[in-house]
Amino acid sequence: MHMEALKLNHLSEQTKKIVEPFLIDILTHSKEDIISIYIIGSAVTKDFHPKYSDINTVIVVKTTKVPFFDFIATLGKRYGKKRIHAPLVMTRDYINKSLEVFPLEFLEMKSIHQLVFGEDILKDIKIEKADIRLQCERELKGKLQHLCQGYIKAMGNKTTLTDLFVGSLSGYFPVFHGILFLYDQQIPREKGDVLYAVEECLDVDMDVYRKLIEIRAKDVYPSIEILKGIFENLYRVLDSVIKKVDEFEIKLV
Repeated sequence: MHMEALKLNHLSEQTKKIVEPFLIDILTHSKEDIISIYIIGSAVTKDFHPKYSDINTVIVVKTTKVPFFDFIATLGKRYGKKRIHAPLVMTRDYINKSLEVFPLEFLEMKSIHQLVFGEDILKDIKIEKADIRLQCERELKGKLQHLCQGYIKAMGNKTTLTDLFVGSLSGYFPVFHGILFLYDQQIPREKGDVLYAVEECLDVDMDVYRKLIEIRAKDVYPSIEILKGIFENLYRVLDSVIKKVDEFEIKLV
């Protein structure tokens, strides 16, 4: 019954194997209360990394009920070890009233998701460029500050610096997606394609992010000289991108 209702064909075998029992448990318990379930983020792309990537889900419910949250909490122990992140649970009303507050987050959900159960709520959500531009600016300036403070705090420790750079890597991509949205560009699913698209769009060299993806994949700690170069490049790129976002004008149609 639930197996037929689940649409898991587009997921990799690895993701499907992990997530299917989790979804069946949820639907067996609360199918009547659920409008839709999505898998979002890297789990539906080729960038999924079993060691680093979590499986993220969004559950759209008719109304929020404490017993449902309690039930999801009981699944945490069993599925948390398999890197299934606590789901985002929201109502249709919450989504409609939060689009201008969290435009980047909803752009992420809308761009990179797989509907695995129910009705496609995300298809028709309307995200405004003005809200995206504001959040991009705020995020980028925050990231620049975090980068500088982290660099100073690390006091030349290569493990701390590598963890700082690699740990913040995924957080840049929602902003890059937002920038592509501002410029009316397609938002690719894979990180490499996103970097290429941003390079083309802003005329900024994004090689430093490719380097970080490579460091993460190899799971290595580079020398301090290499890390200093990465810091300089990250600073330069962020500074350039911030200027472009600051100057971006939204044309009223």
